Amino acid sequence: MVAPFPDEPVELVFLGTGTSSSVPHVDCLTAPPDAKPCKTCLSTLYPEGKKNIRRNTSAVLRVRGSDGEKRTIVIDVGKSFQASAIEWFPKFGLRRIDAVLITHAHADAMNGLDDLRGWTLGGAIQSHVDLYVTMHTFREVQRAFPYLVSKEFASGGGDVPEFKWHIIEDRVPFEIENTGIKITPFAVHHGRFFSTLPAREFYPTPDSISPASTSPSTPVEQPGTPPSMEEPAKEHKAIQPYFCLGFIIQNTITYLSDVSHIPEDIWSLFGRAGNEAQDAVAVVPPVFILDCLRLEPHTSHLGVAEAVAVARRMGAKRTYLTGFGHEVSHEEYVTVTETLEGGKVKPAHKLTLTERAALALVPAGEPLWLRPAFDGLRLFVSEEKEVIDEEYD
Repeated sequence: MVAPFPDEPVELVFLGTGTSSSVPHVDCLTAPPDAKPCKTCLSTLYPEGKKNIRRNTSAVLRVRGSDGEKRTIVIDVGKSFQASAIEWFPKFGLRRIDAVLITHAHADAMNGLDDLRGWTLGGAIQSHVDLYVTMHTFREVQRAFPYLVSKEFASGGGDVPEFKWHIIEDRVPFEIENTGIKITPFAVHHGRFFSTLPAREFYPTPDSISPASTSPSTPVEQPGTPPSMEEPAKEHKAIQPYFCLGFIIQNTITYLSDVSHIPEDIWSLFGRAGNEAQDAVAVVPPVFILDCLRLEPHTSHLGVAEAVAVARRMGAKRTYLTGFGHEVSHEEYVTVTETLEGGKVKPAHKLTLTERAALALVPAGEPLWLRPAFDGLRLFVSEEKEVIDEEYD
């Protein structure tokens, strides 16, 4: 498809729209004949089920910088990033990566970091990749993959990717180096920590880190002074939320892929405190990309009713759901979301049990443009903030 807007400033491709387990599930594909079949997973074996193939949640954007040149920004490189890049980068003419934003330190967001050697090894595409992470995420990378931070920990042939690290903070805007592309990160809850032990101390920060900022967000609920490493006997029992970043990109796209709760003070960032627009200056970006794991709520993700409530409160022109499990198929999400818009309404006797359950969960409200994203879906945003995609227009 030819770009619909001349010199469009923002283009986004969904590299992955699935949760950490991805879809299909191996247990569903190998289930015995007497087991209840999983319609979503089994559909992926056939061409008509391709939109149910859901790799780890990830996206890539092409954004025009202040010099008129397009820059490529990737959000999250999880366990399935390599497979996503092999499929979608050639199709959409992508090659160089100008920045990688990591939302949090879970495997489905960062375990593909090593695959970025395909870009930097021997200068294959570029000399290094710029990574933007919180200090917490940086320390988790340092703990899990020390060779990605300090080459002295490399082994084997010593072939590791080349990175330049940039530390970012909750609600502190930053610029992709000298491009004029502005991004505002904001921290939301993505479940909780289950350990009652204090967080580990980590090695000192290496010289290769950009000093953009120095610390991650402060937890909402403080557990008191944690015991020192020399005094491990005490436990601190207060539940601490696990924080994950969302991003506002060029005031055009709000990306929020992993969330179970949005703290009330974050809503003021969008001019939506108290469920109403409070600040005429705050303009909601026209595109909102939002987590929706399944019908029911989850410890670390939104269910369908919560996602709809968040989307209505945000009030973006278009909201795309992402981060799906295998409980609801793509076509079922389409049916539910078209009904919410008030356009196509499927006759009640033709609804699946899942569609009926979803519509029963969703509270009544104003019509809402909401659709399920899928791997490979591409959308464009014009200079005038008009939005078009290659599936629903």
